[in-house]
Amino acid sequence: MRIIKKAAVKHVLTEKMRDTMISDFHRDQKQLDKEIEQLRFQMQKQWKTADTGWKKTEIKDRYDKEIEKRKEKKQRSEFQLSQLEQLPLGTEIGSKEVDVIEEVAEGDEWPSRNQEIIVQDGIVTQIRNKRSDDENGMV
Repeated sequence: MRIIKKAAVKHVLTEKMRDTMISDFHRDQKQLDKEIEQLRFQMQKQWKTADTGWKKTEIKDRYDKEIEKRKEKKQRSEFQLSQLEQLPLGTEIGSKEVDVIEEVAEGDEWPSRNQEIIVQDGIVTQIRNKRSDDENGMV
């Protein structure tokens, strides 16, 4: 019988991966800046066409809320970027979980321990049972 279980994917931090992640963070931050400017432009446009004071307040509040969400995302991104720059090379960074299929038969020991898939520069370098001292699961 086959069962589906979860396996954690971890990436080993290399100089190449750090550079890629830094450029991704910068790209995301620029995109958030563009979204903020677009929201401000749309708010001004709708605000000018609103006919009552309460409608103008409603428009401003709605757009301010969306702008604030983008600003918070940008702050989180900046914090993650600062953390990434401090991490030593070789650190394992947890990225996601994937489903894996495992074969089980009567008499087998139940697969209670999760597996980890270790990836370095896009290549799977190791598949191992999850460590109990998961001290490197940062970022």
